[in-house]
Amino acid sequence: MDNPTYSPKARATEKKTTYTKFADFLRKYRVIILVAFGVAMLALIGVAVGTIISEAALKSATAGMEKLDADYAAYEAEQDQAKKAELEKALTASADSAITQWKGRFASLRALSYKARIGESKKDWSEAEKNWLAIVESAPKSYLAPVALGAAARAAEEQNAADRALADYRKLVEKYADKAIGMPHAYFSIGRLAEGAKDYAAATIAYQKIVSTWPDSDWTKLATDRILFLKSHGLSK
Repeated sequence: MDNPTYSPKARATEKKTTYTKFADFLRKYRVIILVAFGVAMLALIGVAVGTIISEAALKSATAGMEKLDADYAAYEAEQDQAKKAELEKALTASADSAITQWKGRFASLRALSYKARIGESKKDWSEAEKNWLAIVESAPKSYLAPVALGAAARAAEEQNAADRALADYRKLVEKYADKAIGMPHAYFSIGRLAEGAKDYAAATIAYQKIVSTWPDSDWTKLATDRILFLKSHGLSK
């Protein structure tokens, strides 16, 4: 004998009850459901638009960087001083625009490096130092950061700011020892500047670092000579 609970009529009634409950649920929470759906759609649209904008920004930054490269090459090659001044003015304006427009992107870092190099070519070491340090501050983890920090240290030295230069070189070897080339030179500069400050112990440590870590470096002989000099004059143990 069939169980009435599972008769076709009972199943139809149960199905109707389920639909009714579902319909009631939709009516009761329709606002919340619509809001949630709307938020989800907006999120999807945001991702799509963000991707499009990001790709467009990348293309724009790349095109801008290529123009900067060409403008700097023209500036560097120009021999006529009047024309060079005009090219510098235009290049500086383009670089400033790139720094603002593509902040944080490689194009802005390249623009800062060109402004720094213009400063170096004019022996405006303060301007060069400022722009090199701006690269380090803007993108401390980029491969340009240690290069810029070393250049900033040299610019500081040109201004006879030995304390700033020494601080930059120390920061260079502490933060970027495993990422930058030229570490023996950086340590030798630390030793040289420490000697100038009469901190002979720090100078000796820097020179010994070169000898122990880079025995085949061109800077090793110079470092060895300085160690011998300091010891022979009773300035180092």
